Amino acid sequence: MAQIQITADTETKTLTVTINGTPIPDVADANVYSYRDSNGNVSSVDVSVYTDTQDEGGVSKRVSYHAYGSEKAERALASGQKVYKDVEGFIGIDSTTQAAQDVDDFLSSRKRGY
Repeated sequence: MAQIQITADTETKTLTVTINGTPIPDVADANVYSYRDSNGNVSSVDVSVYTDTQDEGGVSKRVSYHAYGSEKAERALASGQKVYKDVEGFIGIDSTTQAAQDVDDFLSSRKRGY
């Protein structure tokens, strides 16, 4: 279970996010969804945090953080794509175009022989 704090300051136009006390730098977006069962009870809460950074060469990179065990985190791990583990209990994933996502989805659905 994670404790996530999201602060949106409309005066300074800043968004601050901490996950289990770890501040997430360069946050651009945060989404929170609650899912309910057929009786109307909350069955789960999904939080996605997106960061935007630029390297020294000016290349922009967008990373999304998802909880270990979530579908997106499991797909990223299964596909072998680069992941970030700088936030305990979460996987950071480079956000990609839809074409790149389609390739990752296809590759992660294939059984691998070792």
